[in-house]
Amino acid sequence: MRVQYSLDSSLDTLKIHKWMVGYTRQTEWIERRGIFLWIAFYSGGLAGGLYLVSLFFNSLLGMFISWLIMGVIKGGAHFVYLGKPLRVWRIIAHPQTSWLSRGFIFVLSFVGFGAIQLALSYWMAGSAAEIAFKVLTAIAAFCVTFYTGVILMNVKGVPFWNSVLLPVLFVACGLLGGFGLAVIISLTAGGIDLHTAEAGSRWLLVINALLIIAYLWQVSRREVTAKLTVLQQIKGENALAFWLGVVIMGIIIPLAIAITGMVSDAVPSSVLLFGVACEIIGGLSLRYCVLRGGAYKPLVARGTAA
Repeated sequence: MRVQYSLDSSLDTLKIHKWMVGYTRQTEWIERRGIFLWIAFYSGGLAGGLYLVSLFFNSLLGMFISWLIMGVIKGGAHFVYLGKPLRVWRIIAHPQTSWLSRGFIFVLSFVGFGAIQLALSYWMAGSAAEIAFKVLTAIAAFCVTFYTGVILMNVKGVPFWNSVLLPVLFVACGLLGGFGLAVIISLTAGGIDLHTAEAGSRWLLVINALLIIAYLWQVSRREVTAKLTVLQQIKGENALAFWLGVVIMGIIIPLAIAITGMVSDAVPSSVLLFGVACEIIGGLSLRYCVLRGGAYKPLVARGTAA
């Protein structure tokens, strides 16, 4: 019994020492139950982006789908991740100091304002009340799309997340997914101009690619932990998700399909749908790489520890 206790104590000491002086990746937000947080982060950005795009096209169906994604997928994933839904109300009790608290308020505002707006758009289209709630829901949608990047940016112990470009990248990714879903709505239900939706996707693909390059370049110039994290994305354990998911499926394939559609009008609907599916996979892969790449910087310099 004494030997076992000594062994456990030694292992704990070794883990603490490694965490203090070495490269330690966070796992709480991406492994085990953290998978649901990954889904919640992406689905919130997708729902917010789709709502803003649907507002641009005045597509009531798109607004309704975004409301479902926010309420069912994002809300459900958050509840599963938290584990004790009856205590969720405590999270929103400190909006003055916590971005997590503000984020839950943004989500609840979107769901509440969106429900009222959808009802007004169905029964009182064109009324002043409908316009007012469209504005309120759009503000909440943008805030939901933006705040997850701000939460990560404010985790000071993870240098890979400490970039002002991260919230911007998440907004651009959400809008890209929104335009992609707008293409699906145009092909299946109508009410959205297909050429405009494709043009929006093309521009957002280019913007996303430039933002990813700028983001990786910026964080790689900071300090050792951030540089190691970028190397993990490019040629380490995250390389498959980054190159296959983010670069090839998230950017190259959809951009090739979009350029083909710009040159020729004979692109089959099935190919366009495949391109949208690749965009969504790319968005999921981007969130995965960002969350999995988050590593804490050492508390003690190696020279001092030695």
